[in-house]
Amino acid sequence: MSGTYESRTYVGDDGKRHRTCVFCGVDKVLETDFHKNGTDASGAPAFRLDCKTCYNVRRDENRGRVKKRHSDFIGGQKRRGEEAPELSHQDWKEILIFFFGACAYCGATPRKDKRLTRDHLHPVSKGGKTESSNIVPACSTCNSSKNDDDFKDWYMRQPFFSQDRLNRIFLWRTIMRQVGNGYDE
Repeated sequence: MSGTYESRTYVGDDGKRHRTCVFCGVDKVLETDFHKNGTDASGAPAFRLDCKTCYNVRRDENRGRVKKRHSDFIGGQKRRGEEAPELSHQDWKEILIFFFGACAYCGATPRKDKRLTRDHLHPVSKGGKTESSNIVPACSTCNSSKNDDDFKDWYMRQPFFSQDRLNRIFLWRTIMRQVGNGYDE
């Protein structure tokens, strides 16, 4: 299993074993936040290197119908006049992992009746592009409510506004700009 981060297991200040997820890079409690994966040579339980959240995002996004939804999304962007959308299915999985598989705005996680959609921070109707630095996961309620408003102005008016989530959105954009997939406003 490959990921961006090095897996590190250690005992935390709380006396529990912790591990760094190889995909999201977050330190989490080993026994509760990582799936068991057989046993090690001594017979003790072994655990996956990716946390439950990242495992579930990657598993769900690798299903055939989900890949088709991504293809349909890109096709829709082309029909709306965008010449070359630059968002691959792998990019979308990385975005979901960065936002812990939840709506970047309200924090809702996908359920059977409510899936995450791709929201343009800077709307396409106002010159935004379909690229990693301009896309965040949003529940359908947040995405349709935002419409083509500036995301920051809209988000700060919402009752579920969270400074931590807003900072996470800005962090995502900063990281994407640094790796060269940037949208400059």
